[in-house]
Amino acid sequence: MTAGDEISSKNERSMISAQRVIVFVIVSVLVFAAVGLYGQLDAVAAALASIPWWWVLPAMMALSFFNYLMRYVKWQYFLHRIDVNLTNRDSFSVFLAGFTLTTTPGKIGEAIKGYFIRDIDGTPIARTVPVVVSERVTDLLALVLLAMIGFGIGVNTGDQLLTVLMLGGVILVAAIVLSQKTFYRKVLKRLTSIGPLKRFKDHIDDVEFTMTQTLGPKPLTLSTSVSIPGWFMECLELWLLLSLLSGAGIPSLSAASLILLLQATFVHATASIIGAVSFLPGGVGTYEVTSVLLITLLLGFTPDLASAATILIRVVTLWFSVIVGFIAFGIVTRRTSKRHKTSE
Repeated sequence: MTAGDEISSKNERSMISAQRVIVFVIVSVLVFAAVGLYGQLDAVAAALASIPWWWVLPAMMALSFFNYLMRYVKWQYFLHRIDVNLTNRDSFSVFLAGFTLTTTPGKIGEAIKGYFIRDIDGTPIARTVPVVVSERVTDLLALVLLAMIGFGIGVNTGDQLLTVLMLGGVILVAAIVLSQKTFYRKVLKRLTSIGPLKRFKDHIDDVEFTMTQTLGPKPLTLSTSVSIPGWFMECLELWLLLSLLSGAGIPSLSAASLILLLQATFVHATASIIGAVSFLPGGVGTYEVTSVLLITLLLGFTPDLASAATILIRVVTLWFSVIVGFIAFGIVTRRTSKRHKTSE
């Protein structure tokens, strides 16, 4: 890597700054406070205190980490599709390091993974960054399918499914368009032939190769199928919380408990979709509002229990991933520094 590349890489990593995280923490705390006020702070605090933290928190973190493992399988599959072959050690670290920018709008900041890969093996950024788009598309499709299953069997009332189906249709159409070579050769190349986008003209071939290789019919189907059990792990977390908070105890295979699982699946999947398409950092605000409203209006929970469940699921599914991301980021940065020293 040249000195110029090193400077560029440092500038890219400046996106991961303490200031950005602090701002996001403040916004999240304000949102949590608003959710707590809605459910009445004393009642929400009592609901939170009723949770057996000593085993619930580790269980939820384990489920979240299993979600990461499933999505890592998809990440590796995408990399192999575009002829990027990293060791599992490097690839998994890079994948997790991207979580440091989960707090960016639409998680698009995870594109920094492309810069990490360039530092490792020199792969052009234009080839790897589009993988993040493919990840988001297949994640959203998986969440739409989960929401449909949860709604059709566990909720089966109201017209909320229409919104989910419309969003799913838009996402599917976008995936089909992005997988077509015609889009890049007749549309994108023209757009990058003039004006400020001209600087991207030389990278269109790399972008086209990645998107067509990762969003074609076969990879789209396989990667979405892998994403479904991954995201379902987070739905299990909400199921656990709702079961405990409602007084039903540990979830079981009884009919009532399984119905609650389907309802929790619909709530979490729908709130996650709304949070993602809102394009707010981490979906903060939109996820919480959607979750609380669905839990109270559709599931019949009281505001304090809905607020407690929403706060807890967000702490584990959002903030746990950010913490894991920063740990992985430190590992990736340290390995990169060692490589640079070795090559000098």
